[in-house]
Amino acid sequence: MRGAVVLTLASLVSRLIGLSHTIVLPRLICDDGMGLFQLVKPIHYFAAVVAIFGLPVAISKLTAEKAALGTRQDVHRVFAVGAGLMLFTGGLVALALFFGADWFALRFAKDSGVTKTLALLGPACFFLALSAALRGFFQGLQLMTPAAIAQVVDQAVRVVVTVLASLWLRPQGVEMAVTGIAWGFIAGEFAGWLVLAVYYAFRHKALLADIPVQRPERHGESVPDLVKRLLMLAFPAVVATILWPIMQLADSLLIPTRMQLAGFTPDVIRESLGHLGMALTLSQFPNVVTVALATSLVPAISEAWALQSRKLVRHRSQEALRIALIFGIPSCAALFVLGEPLSQMLFGYSQVGVPLQILSFGTITLGLIQAATGILQGLGHMLIPVRNLALGVLVKFALNYFLLADPRFGILGAAWGTTIGWAVIALLNSLSVWRQIGKAISFRHSFVYPALAAAGAALWMYFSYDSLVYFQLNGTSSLVALVTGFVLYFLTLMTWGSLTERDVHLLPMIGKPLARTLYTWGFLRR
Repeated sequence: MRGAVVLTLASLVSRLIGLSHTIVLPRLICDDGMGLFQLVKPIHYFAAVVAIFGLPVAISKLTAEKAALGTRQDVHRVFAVGAGLMLFTGGLVALALFFGADWFALRFAKDSGVTKTLALLGPACFFLALSAALRGFFQGLQLMTPAAIAQVVDQAVRVVVTVLASLWLRPQGVEMAVTGIAWGFIAGEFAGWLVLAVYYAFRHKALLADIPVQRPERHGESVPDLVKRLLMLAFPAVVATILWPIMQLADSLLIPTRMQLAGFTPDVIRESLGHLGMALTLSQFPNVVTVALATSLVPAISEAWALQSRKLVRHRSQEALRIALIFGIPSCAALFVLGEPLSQMLFGYSQVGVPLQILSFGTITLGLIQAATGILQGLGHMLIPVRNLALGVLVKFALNYFLLADPRFGILGAAWGTTIGWAVIALLNSLSVWRQIGKAISFRHSFVYPALAAAGAALWMYFSYDSLVYFQLNGTSSLVALVTGFVLYFLTLMTWGSLTERDVHLLPMIGKPLARTLYTWGFLRR
């Protein structure tokens, strides 16, 4: 949980930095540029998934197992073999994108305007693969700080370079301005890899020395055996992560053709894609907590499973699902109530608010998907999340196909398809966890109390926003309503006992003094 908190704070800082990029970018490249960027995103995501090939999860899981069993030599060997494999996959993807950009642009994006951007994303995928191997090693040892620092540095460099490059290239047209995003990715991935590489160079010997030896090193696995195990673990993971961009490709491939059948013009379709892309970005922002939980869960559950402690596995799983719901439910309420004003404040386009309200329900389901996937992967059930994800993808494809061609829905058909697809995956993943470990959550403290507290916070946000607008505080009204609503929500949960002193202690540096203060004021229970 402490590792998850470290990653959450880093992700929060990183996403806040990225949010500034999301706010500025539409003003630099306009609706057309955002539409082109939305066409590139699924292809880039797919390329990144192939570049890392599911190996970070495999490296993290095997590293955690070897460390728990006290085999230092195998820990080092797992990283060396995994890094070698990722050097190959990252290089292959970089070459394919650089030399095949024309083909990808015409075949998948259906727009030659993204060719240069795709070509430049090749080197970014190469550095992503190198840094992902290092992240898997550190996370397997349950050391989250290096990955957290690298993530923040990566995002900060990416945003600065993207804005500067887009400004510089904007006079050459919207297509060239969009390539500034690719230059930002290259610079950011290189900076993130450099941070991890320096940390590894100075600290890896000390980290290996800290592992208590419990088994003789001569019993360590051979390199061929490790290659086989890594690939067996990585293959289901890469299939699962490939299915995520396939869900996004469902938008890129079906939205233009199906919306044309409904009578929408190409300009409207491009603008709609841009609005949907902005809504997706904001709807996934609250899941910084569950992404961090999923990352830290794999080695934590793997360690408990290697030690054959079923009680520890269940406890860690229950905590992860509880935190996922406690953060997901109020995020859904906030985005639903404040969707339009937040969209206007952040992006300058209030039209983003309508698809955002639909996608807001995904903050709950995505959190459950991520937490449950981390649990199942830690237990070694790599294929179960893949099966569940495939069913969700099929649901999304079917809904996109029918709803996008209906003039009454338009781009909202894609939003509904995404939301319902996520709900199907979340339900199936939760049932799978339940079958593996038994009762996974406390229904009262993980769902009922958070839902009631979120309903109260939503009412507060709605009326406080209206009041602030009435007093002509338009610029800050949505932000003030959002922050005060979340404060009210968490204080309510503390009063009801769903959040305890132990939970607050997890916050680095400020956790213990904050817990003492809240306990003194009567909000927190021990």
